[in-house]
Amino acid sequence: MAGLHRVRHIARLLFDGGWAMAEHSHPFQELVLVADGEIETVMDGRTTRAGAGMVKFHPQGIAHAERAVGGRPPVLLCMCWDEGAGVDCARWPQLAADRTGRIRMLMEWMIELSPPHDEASQAARDGLLQAVALAYAGSGQGPFDDMVLAVRSWVRQHLDHPIYLEDLAQVAGMSRFHFNRCFSKAVGMPPMRFVRIMRADATRSLLLNSALPLREIAPRVGFADEFQLSRVFREVTGQSPATLRRRK
Repeated sequence: MAGLHRVRHIARLLFDGGWAMAEHSHPFQELVLVADGEIETVMDGRTTRAGAGMVKFHPQGIAHAERAVGGRPPVLLCMCWDEGAGVDCARWPQLAADRTGRIRMLMEWMIELSPPHDEASQAARDGLLQAVALAYAGSGQGPFDDMVLAVRSWVRQHLDHPIYLEDLAQVAGMSRFHFNRCFSKAVGMPPMRFVRIMRADATRSLLLNSALPLREIAPRVGFADEFQLSRVFREVTGQSPATLRRRK
């Protein structure tokens, strides 16, 4: 298959807290999601900092320098693809927030598809690239990005506990009503649905990357039992946990 926008490389990278790269450029487009830690980037005379949940775009041929800041080892999801008419990056922001976690989820799926490097897997990766491109092009930066990222980080750290709207509002430093309104406007969904999606995404990762039975996965991702897990997982993803695991 000769795709216009074939994915060249997709990987999860872990560096030490002193990691740095001198000014360099690429013969391809690159999107980098910061999963943990913080990265400072100098590009086009502009210095930006991207913490966990932020995504940065490095256009083909544009020189940039990067380094870890804050001392925490950075974890990056990096995706590279060949320039082509299938993905129009002309108006992409240099830095954006992955408010819903959708970009990270799509990039994680792409990593799970590599290897194998057969035509079917490549076609699937190209399809996911289109989805990532649509999500990133519509992200931009909003007035509540810091709040959304703080809430998402807190939820990820507390998935094995009951989570209530009051908890999230406290993390955001807002009243329940104000938080619910601001979060829904920024993310495009109510905060508690956002939590269910994060639980389902964590379930998906454990189903694909471990042999744990559902009864052991359930408490790790905040479900009372395997039956509640299955119900919510099907609601969010449209398939049962057993169906996903059979496709592993």
